[in-house]
Amino acid sequence: MKKPALTLHRVIGIVVSVLMIIIGITGSILVFDKEVNPALHLQANQVIPTGEKITLSQVTEIIQNQYPREIIQRIILPLDRSDPYHLVLEEKQEKANKMDVYMNPYSGEVLNTYPRDNRFMKIVNKLHTKLLAGKVGSFIVGLVGISLLILSITGTILWNGWKKLSAGFKVRWSSKWKNLNYDLHHVGGFIFALLLIIIATTGAFLAFGQPIPKLGYWLSGEKEIKPVSIVQTTNQNLTPDDLLANAIAALPQGKATIYEPAKDIESPVKVRFRLPGEITTEGRSMVFLDQYSGKILRVENFFRNPWEKQFKDWTNILHEGKFGGLEIAAIYIIIGIISAGLAITGIVIWSEKKKKAKSKVKKLHKTKSKTETSTDIPPQSN
Repeated sequence: MKKPALTLHRVIGIVVSVLMIIIGITGSILVFDKEVNPALHLQANQVIPTGEKITLSQVTEIIQNQYPREIIQRIILPLDRSDPYHLVLEEKQEKANKMDVYMNPYSGEVLNTYPRDNRFMKIVNKLHTKLLAGKVGSFIVGLVGISLLILSITGTILWNGWKKLSAGFKVRWSSKWKNLNYDLHHVGGFIFALLLIIIATTGAFLAFGQPIPKLGYWLSGEKEIKPVSIVQTTNQNLTPDDLLANAIAALPQGKATIYEPAKDIESPVKVRFRLPGEITTEGRSMVFLDQYSGKILRVENFFRNPWEKQFKDWTNILHEGKFGGLEIAAIYIIIGIISAGLAITGIVIWSEKKKKAKSKVKKLHKTKSKTETSTDIPPQSN
Protein backbone atom coordinates (compact mmCIF):
# COMPACT_ATOMS: atom_id res chain seq x y z
CA MET A 1 0.00 0.00 0.00
CA LYS A 2 2.76 2.43 0.96
CA LYS A 3 4.93 1.87 -2.13
CA PRO A 4 2.26 2.89 -4.68
CA ALA A 5 1.25 5.79 -2.39
CA LEU A 6 4.87 6.97 -2.18
CA THR A 7 5.37 6.79 -5.95
CA LEU A 8 2.12 8.65 -6.61
CA HIS A 9 2.95 11.24 -3.94
CA ARG A 10 6.39 11.95 -5.38
CA VAL A 11 5.38 12.11 -9.04
CA ILE A 12 2.35 14.34 -8.52
CA GLY A 13 4.20 16.51 -6.01
CA ILE A 14 7.02 17.27 -8.44
CA VAL A 15 4.65 17.95 -11.35
CA VAL A 16 2.38 20.44 -9.53
CA SER A 17 4.73 21.86 -6.89
CA VAL A 18 5.33 25.25 -8.56
CA LEU A 19 1.60 25.71 -9.28
CA MET A 20 0.78 24.77 -5.68
CA ILE A 21 3.09 27.52 -4.45
CA ILE A 22 1.42 30.10 -6.72
CA ILE A 23 -2.15 29.04 -5.88
CA GLY A 24 -1.43 28.70 -2.14
CA ILE A 25 0.17 32.13 -1.74
CA THR A 26 -2.39 33.93 -3.91
CA GLY A 27 -5.19 32.17 -2.00
CA SER A 28 -3.85 33.52 1.31
CA ILE A 29 -3.65 37.04 -0.13
CA LEU A 30 -7.25 36.82 -1.38
CA VAL A 31 -8.58 35.64 1.99
CA PHE A 32 -6.80 38.53 3.67
CA ASP A 33 -8.19 41.02 1.15
CA LYS A 34 -11.78 39.69 1.05
CA GLU A 35 -12.27 38.57 4.66
CA VAL A 36 -9.70 40.17 6.97
CA ASN A 37 -9.43 43.66 5.46
CA PRO A 38 -13.19 44.43 5.59
CA ALA A 39 -13.37 43.12 9.16
CA LEU A 40 -10.43 45.32 10.21
CA HIS A 41 -11.99 48.33 8.48
CA LEU A 42 -15.29 47.60 10.23
CA GLN A 43 -13.57 47.53 13.61
CA ALA A 44 -11.64 50.72 12.81
CA ASN A 45 -14.87 52.57 11.97
CA GLN A 46 -16.99 51.63 14.95
CA VAL A 47 -19.31 54.39 16.17
CA ILE A 48 -20.94 55.43 19.43
CA PRO A 49 -24.72 54.83 19.26
CA THR A 50 -26.58 58.15 19.46
CA GLY A 51 -30.31 58.00 18.91
CA GLU A 52 -32.03 56.40 15.92
CA LYS A 53 -30.32 55.12 12.79
CA ILE A 54 -30.87 56.89 9.49
CA THR A 55 -32.91 54.94 6.96
CA LEU A 56 -31.66 53.10 3.90
CA SER A 57 -33.28 55.75 1.69
CA GLN A 58 -31.36 58.49 3.51
CA VAL A 59 -28.12 56.53 3.11
CA THR A 60 -28.76 56.24 -0.63
CA GLU A 61 -29.53 59.95 -0.94
CA ILE A 62 -26.34 60.97 0.90
CA ILE A 63 -24.19 58.77 -1.32
CA GLN A 64 -25.84 60.02 -4.51
CA ASN A 65 -25.15 63.61 -3.47
CA GLN A 66 -21.54 63.06 -2.37
CA TYR A 67 -20.54 60.55 -5.05
CA PRO A 68 -22.52 61.46 -8.22
CA ARG A 69 -20.10 59.53 -10.46
CA GLU A 70 -20.56 56.27 -8.56
CA ILE A 71 -23.41 53.82 -8.24
CA ILE A 72 -24.18 51.66 -5.20
CA GLN A 73 -23.36 48.02 -5.76
CA ARG A 74 -24.48 46.90 -2.32
CA ILE A 75 -25.10 48.17 1.21
CA ILE A 76 -23.99 45.99 4.12
CA LEU A 77 -26.35 46.76 6.97
CA PRO A 78 -25.13 47.27 10.56
CA LEU A 79 -25.47 44.07 12.57
CA ASP A 80 -24.73 45.78 15.91
CA ARG A 81 -25.57 49.26 17.17
CA SER A 82 -21.91 50.30 16.98
CA ASP A 83 -21.43 49.05 13.38
CA PRO A 84 -21.35 51.57 10.51
CA TYR A 85 -23.11 51.22 7.18
CA HIS A 86 -20.66 49.60 4.77
CA LEU A 87 -21.24 50.44 1.12
CA VAL A 88 -19.49 49.15 -1.99
CA LEU A 89 -19.50 51.72 -4.81
CA GLU A 90 -18.39 51.44 -8.41
CA GLU A 91 -17.83 54.09 -11.07
CA LYS A 92 -20.61 54.47 -13.62
CA GLN A 93 -18.15 54.69 -16.51
CA GLU A 94 -15.28 52.53 -15.25
CA LYS A 95 -17.08 49.74 -13.38
CA ALA A 96 -13.77 48.05 -12.69
CA ASN A 97 -12.96 50.81 -10.17
CA LYS A 98 -14.63 50.20 -6.82
CA MET A 99 -14.34 51.49 -3.28
CA ASP A 100 -15.59 50.71 0.21
CA VAL A 101 -17.38 53.52 2.04
CA TYR A 102 -18.09 53.44 5.79
CA MET A 103 -20.86 55.72 7.06
CA ASN A 104 -22.00 56.68 10.54
CA PRO A 105 -25.52 55.13 10.80
CA TYR A 106 -26.74 57.90 13.10
CA SER A 107 -25.35 61.10 11.57
CA GLY A 108 -24.85 60.04 7.95
CA GLU A 109 -21.20 61.21 8.08
CA VAL A 110 -18.81 59.37 5.77
CA LEU A 111 -16.18 58.00 8.12
CA ASN A 112 -13.66 56.54 5.67
CA THR A 113 -13.21 55.28 2.11
CA TYR A 114 -10.89 52.53 0.89
CA PRO A 115 -10.01 51.47 -2.68
CA ARG A 116 -11.31 48.03 -3.59
CA ASP A 117 -10.18 45.45 -6.14
CA ASN A 118 -7.08 47.36 -7.23
CA ARG A 119 -4.97 46.24 -10.17
CA PHE A 120 -2.65 44.14 -8.01
CA MET A 121 -5.56 42.26 -6.41
CA LYS A 122 -7.15 41.65 -9.81
CA ILE A 123 -3.91 40.04 -11.00
CA VAL A 124 -3.75 37.96 -7.79
CA ASN A 125 -7.36 36.83 -8.30
CA LYS A 126 -6.73 35.82 -11.93
CA LEU A 127 -3.53 34.02 -10.93
CA HIS A 128 -5.37 32.06 -8.24
CA THR A 129 -8.41 31.14 -10.32
CA LYS A 130 -7.06 31.00 -13.88
CA LEU A 131 -3.24 31.30 -13.75
CA LEU A 132 -3.68 34.29 -16.10
CA ALA A 133 -4.60 31.82 -18.86
CA GLY A 134 -8.40 32.02 -19.17
CA LYS A 135 -10.42 28.79 -19.40
CA VAL A 136 -7.31 26.67 -19.94
CA GLY A 137 -5.80 28.11 -16.77
CA SER A 138 -9.04 27.48 -14.87
CA PHE A 139 -8.95 23.83 -16.00
CA ILE A 140 -5.32 23.50 -14.85
CA VAL A 141 -6.25 25.01 -11.46
CA GLY A 142 -8.95 22.33 -11.18
CA LEU A 143 -6.35 19.63 -11.90
CA VAL A 144 -4.07 21.13 -9.23
CA GLY A 145 -6.99 20.91 -6.78
CA ILE A 146 -7.43 17.20 -7.58
CA SER A 147 -3.65 16.74 -7.29
CA LEU A 148 -3.62 18.39 -3.86
CA LEU A 149 -6.45 16.09 -2.79
CA ILE A 150 -4.42 13.02 -3.87
CA LEU A 151 -1.27 14.39 -2.21
CA SER A 152 -3.15 14.96 1.06
CA ILE A 153 -4.55 11.41 1.05
CA THR A 154 -1.28 9.70 0.07
CA GLY A 155 0.65 11.90 2.51
CA THR A 156 -1.68 10.77 5.30
CA ILE A 157 -1.08 7.13 4.32
CA LEU A 158 2.70 7.71 4.39
CA TRP A 159 2.64 9.47 7.79
CA ASN A 160 5.11 7.74 10.08
CA GLY A 161 2.92 8.06 13.18
CA TRP A 162 0.64 5.14 12.38
CA LYS A 163 3.07 2.70 14.03
CA LYS A 164 4.19 5.01 16.84
CA LEU A 165 2.11 8.16 17.51
CA SER A 166 4.94 10.15 19.14
CA ALA A 167 7.17 9.60 16.11
CA GLY A 168 4.52 11.07 13.83
CA PHE A 169 4.53 14.41 15.65
CA LYS A 170 8.27 14.62 16.37
CA VAL A 171 10.14 17.60 14.90
CA ARG A 172 13.92 17.57 15.30
CA TRP A 173 14.35 21.33 15.76
CA SER A 174 18.04 21.15 16.71
CA SER A 175 18.96 18.62 14.03
CA LYS A 176 20.43 19.31 10.57
CA TRP A 177 18.27 21.42 8.27
CA LYS A 178 17.63 18.40 6.02
CA ASN A 179 16.10 16.46 8.91
CA LEU A 180 14.13 19.51 10.05
CA ASN A 181 12.80 20.03 6.51
CA TYR A 182 11.73 16.36 6.38
CA ASP A 183 9.96 16.53 9.76
CA LEU A 184 8.15 19.78 8.94
CA HIS A 185 6.87 18.28 5.69
CA HIS A 186 5.53 15.10 7.31
CA VAL A 187 4.14 16.63 10.52
CA GLY A 188 2.68 19.74 8.87
CA GLY A 189 1.14 17.73 6.06
CA PHE A 190 -0.63 15.39 8.49
CA ILE A 191 -1.88 18.10 10.87
CA PHE A 192 -3.44 20.15 8.08
CA ALA A 193 -4.48 17.21 5.86
CA LEU A 194 -8.22 17.51 6.55
CA LEU A 195 -8.37 21.25 5.77
CA LEU A 196 -6.19 20.73 2.69
CA ILE A 197 -8.61 18.04 1.48
CA ILE A 198 -11.59 20.39 1.98
CA ILE A 199 -9.92 23.32 0.20
CA ALA A 200 -8.59 21.11 -2.61
CA THR A 201 -11.97 19.46 -3.26
CA THR A 202 -14.00 22.67 -3.17
CA GLY A 203 -11.38 24.46 -5.26
CA ALA A 204 -11.60 21.78 -7.94
CA PHE A 205 -15.40 22.09 -8.04
CA LEU A 206 -15.18 25.87 -8.38
CA ALA A 207 -12.55 25.65 -11.11
CA PHE A 208 -14.53 23.11 -13.13
CA GLY A 209 -17.74 25.16 -12.92
CA GLN A 210 -19.26 23.01 -10.19
CA PRO A 211 -20.37 20.00 -12.26
CA ILE A 212 -22.45 18.45 -9.47
CA PRO A 213 -25.07 21.28 -9.36
CA LYS A 214 -25.27 21.22 -13.17
CA LEU A 215 -25.66 17.43 -13.09
CA GLY A 216 -28.37 17.79 -10.45
CA TYR A 217 -30.38 20.23 -12.54
CA TRP A 218 -29.92 17.98 -15.58
CA LEU A 219 -31.14 14.88 -13.73
CA SER A 220 -34.17 16.70 -12.34
CA GLY A 221 -34.98 18.16 -15.74
CA GLU A 222 -35.16 21.61 -14.23
CA LYS A 223 -33.31 24.78 -15.13
CA GLU A 224 -31.93 27.45 -12.82
CA ILE A 225 -34.25 30.35 -13.71
CA LYS A 226 -33.07 33.80 -12.69
CA PRO A 227 -35.73 36.19 -11.30
CA VAL A 228 -36.34 39.24 -13.52
CA SER A 229 -38.13 42.55 -12.92
CA ILE A 230 -40.99 43.36 -15.31
CA VAL A 231 -40.17 46.72 -16.87
CA GLN A 232 -43.03 49.14 -16.48
CA THR A 233 -43.69 52.86 -16.57
CA THR A 234 -45.45 53.88 -13.39
CA ASN A 235 -45.75 56.82 -11.06
CA GLN A 236 -45.16 54.51 -8.14
CA ASN A 237 -41.64 55.18 -6.89
CA LEU A 238 -40.65 52.57 -4.36
CA THR A 239 -37.88 53.63 -2.01
CA PRO A 240 -35.14 51.32 -0.69
CA ASP A 241 -36.99 51.40 2.65
CA ASP A 242 -40.17 50.12 0.98
CA LEU A 243 -38.32 47.31 -0.77
CA LEU A 244 -36.42 46.35 2.39
CA ALA A 245 -39.68 46.25 4.36
CA ASN A 246 -41.25 43.96 1.75
CA ALA A 247 -38.24 41.64 1.91
CA ILE A 248 -38.33 41.48 5.73
CA ALA A 249 -42.03 40.65 5.61
CA ALA A 250 -41.24 37.77 3.21
CA LEU A 251 -38.57 36.28 5.50
CA PRO A 252 -39.42 37.55 9.01
CA GLN A 253 -37.44 34.87 10.85
CA GLY A 254 -34.16 36.14 9.34
CA LYS A 255 -32.02 39.22 9.87
CA ALA A 256 -31.41 41.41 6.81
CA THR A 257 -27.66 41.84 6.23
CA ILE A 258 -27.11 43.15 2.68
CA TYR A 259 -29.21 45.28 0.34
CA GLU A 260 -28.33 45.15 -3.36
CA PRO A 261 -30.05 47.66 -5.70
CA ALA A 262 -31.05 46.55 -9.20
CA LYS A 263 -28.09 46.56 -11.60
CA ASP A 264 -30.10 47.39 -14.74
CA ILE A 265 -33.70 47.86 -15.87
CA GLU A 266 -34.52 44.13 -15.71
CA SER A 267 -32.55 43.06 -12.65
CA PRO A 268 -34.30 42.41 -9.34
CA VAL A 269 -33.48 44.03 -6.03
CA LYS A 270 -31.77 41.51 -3.73
CA VAL A 271 -31.81 41.41 0.06
CA ARG A 272 -29.62 38.88 1.81
CA PHE A 273 -30.63 37.40 5.16
CA ARG A 274 -29.00 35.41 7.90
CA LEU A 275 -31.31 32.79 9.35
CA PRO A 276 -30.90 31.26 12.84
CA GLY A 277 -28.39 28.42 12.52
CA GLU A 278 -26.49 29.80 9.50
CA ILE A 279 -22.73 29.84 10.10
CA THR A 280 -21.81 32.78 7.87
CA THR A 281 -21.96 36.37 9.16
CA GLU A 282 -23.91 37.64 6.15
CA GLY A 283 -26.04 34.52 5.67
CA ARG A 284 -26.88 32.80 2.39
CA SER A 285 -30.66 33.20 2.33
CA MET A 286 -32.03 35.66 -0.23
CA VAL A 287 -35.18 37.55 -1.18
CA PHE A 288 -35.55 38.80 -4.77
CA LEU A 289 -37.96 41.69 -5.47
CA ASP A 290 -39.32 43.35 -8.59
CA GLN A 291 -37.68 46.78 -8.58
CA TYR A 292 -40.83 48.48 -9.95
CA SER A 293 -43.70 46.88 -8.04
CA GLY A 294 -41.89 45.56 -4.98
CA LYS A 295 -43.42 42.13 -5.62
CA ILE A 296 -41.56 39.15 -4.17
CA LEU A 297 -40.09 37.20 -7.08
CA ARG A 298 -38.32 34.48 -5.10
CA VAL A 299 -37.43 33.56 -1.54
CA GLU A 300 -34.36 31.37 -1.01
CA ASN A 301 -34.29 29.87 2.46
CA PHE A 302 -30.79 28.41 2.83
CA PHE A 303 -32.06 25.34 4.69
CA ARG A 304 -34.91 24.67 2.24
CA ASN A 305 -33.07 25.28 -1.01
CA PRO A 306 -32.65 22.38 -3.49
CA TRP A 307 -29.56 20.32 -2.76
CA GLU A 308 -27.91 21.62 -5.95
CA LYS A 309 -28.12 25.20 -4.64
CA GLN A 310 -27.02 24.19 -1.15
CA PHE A 311 -24.03 22.32 -2.59
CA LYS A 312 -23.03 25.42 -4.55
CA ASP A 313 -23.33 27.63 -1.46
CA TRP A 314 -21.42 25.21 0.79
CA THR A 315 -18.65 24.93 -1.80
CA ASN A 316 -18.11 28.69 -1.71
CA ILE A 317 -18.39 28.91 2.07
CA LEU A 318 -15.88 26.14 2.75
CA HIS A 319 -13.38 27.13 0.06
CA GLU A 320 -13.23 30.82 0.95
CA GLY A 321 -13.50 30.46 4.74
CA LYS A 322 -16.67 32.56 4.94
CA PHE A 323 -17.56 31.46 8.47
CA GLY A 324 -16.28 31.90 11.98
CA GLY A 325 -14.94 35.43 11.60
CA LEU A 326 -11.29 36.51 11.76
CA GLU A 327 -10.13 33.33 13.50
CA ILE A 328 -11.21 31.08 10.62
CA ALA A 329 -9.89 33.58 8.07
CA ALA A 330 -6.49 33.49 9.82
CA ILE A 331 -6.49 29.67 9.66
CA TYR A 332 -7.27 29.78 5.94
CA ILE A 333 -4.41 32.23 5.37
CA ILE A 334 -2.08 29.85 7.22
CA ILE A 335 -3.39 26.91 5.15
CA GLY A 336 -2.49 28.72 1.91
CA ILE A 337 1.03 29.34 3.22
CA ILE A 338 1.26 25.75 4.50
CA SER A 339 0.31 24.31 1.09
CA ALA A 340 3.06 26.40 -0.52
CA GLY A 341 5.46 25.36 2.26
CA LEU A 342 4.67 21.68 1.74
CA ALA A 343 5.45 22.07 -1.96
CA ILE A 344 8.80 23.72 -1.16
CA THR A 345 9.81 21.19 1.52
CA GLY A 346 8.71 18.38 -0.80
CA ILE A 347 10.97 19.69 -3.57
CA VAL A 348 13.87 19.84 -1.09
CA ILE A 349 13.26 16.23 0.03
CA TRP A 350 13.10 15.06 -3.59
CA SER A 351 16.27 16.93 -4.59
CA GLU A 352 18.16 15.54 -1.59
CA LYS A 353 17.13 12.00 -2.56
CA LYS A 354 18.28 12.67 -6.12
CA LYS A 355 21.65 13.85 -4.82
CA LYS A 356 22.01 10.74 -2.67
CA ALA A 357 21.09 8.52 -5.61
CA LYS A 358 23.69 10.24 -7.83
CA SER A 359 26.28 9.96 -5.08
CA LYS A 360 25.62 6.20 -4.77
CA VAL A 361 25.95 5.76 -8.54
CA LYS A 362 29.27 7.63 -8.54
CA LYS A 363 30.59 5.50 -5.69
CA LEU A 364 29.54 2.33 -7.51
CA HIS A 365 31.31 3.53 -10.67
CA LYS A 366 34.47 4.32 -8.71
CA THR A 367 34.41 0.95 -6.95
CA LYS A 368 33.78 -0.84 -10.26
CA SER A 369 36.59 1.01 -12.05
CA LYS A 370 39.03 0.23 -9.20
CA THR A 371 38.08 -3.44 -9.35
CA GLU A 372 38.52 -3.54 -13.12
CA THR A 373 41.90 -1.78 -12.87
CA SER A 374 43.16 -4.25 -10.26
CA THR A 375 42.08 -7.26 -12.33
CA ASP A 376 43.70 -5.85 -15.50
CA ILE A 377 47.18 -5.63 -13.93
CA PRO A 378 49.25 -8.66 -15.15
CA PRO A 379 50.92 -10.77 -12.47
CA GLN A 380 54.65 -9.98 -12.03
CA SER A 381 57.10 -12.78 -12.91
CA ASN A 382 59.86 -13.73 -10.45
